[in-house]
Amino acid sequence: MIKRCAVLFFGLFFMARFLSVVGAQEQPTVAEYRDPEYAYSFQYPAHWNLKKLPEGAANDEVRVSLQTPGGDSFMVIVEKRGQNPSKADFQSDPKRSARIDKLIDETTQEIYRTVARNLGAVETKFGEKTDLSDDAAIKFYVSSLNKMKAGEPVIVAGIHSYPFSKPYSISFMMTAFFNPGAEKENALMRAVFNSFQLLEPAESSTGSGSSGSSKGREPK
Repeated sequence: MIKRCAVLFFGLFFMARFLSVVGAQEQPTVAEYRDPEYAYSFQYPAHWNLKKLPEGAANDEVRVSLQTPGGDSFMVIVEKRGQNPSKADFQSDPKRSARIDKLIDETTQEIYRTVARNLGAVETKFGEKTDLSDDAAIKFYVSSLNKMKAGEPVIVAGIHSYPFSKPYSISFMMTAFFNPGAEKENALMRAVFNSFQLLEPAESSTGSGSSGSSKGREPK
């Protein structure tokens, strides 16, 4: 279950667009990771540490992890589940808003509450819970702020996708120490976070799931 992966979220952080937030002389080499099996991609600074997973049965839902030099990280989690509805069925469902609300509530309990307990948070406050559904998937965003007994609060946020007619969900998760003064680092993290996207079939066949880099290239 995806709940099992929540114990791994002790260090994630988050990030709009690389070139718009990083100065012209400070542009990092940009790498892109594509997973052709599950058809998603994201972009990140090439000097960050990316690991392809799973590494054993305990982590079999974690496809890839990404760690920053400061120890914050991102993860992609794929959970096998029953067949998701087709686009036509979802868009014609008069109760689709209620369906999304139910998925958000389930995700909040199974992931974010579990992460908070594993972190030892003394208080968890939820921010945005936003419906991002489009022509590719049922999709939504959740963010939370976890107050700790000591030290900085920890942000946990994720983009959760349920591709139409597929038997799985894809979650792009981020956790981070909350430091509002680190403006440049926060902007870079937001850029990585917002670069996550589901791919069209033709796009997902390009790149073969490997991470390729191109210096100074602007993310899509």
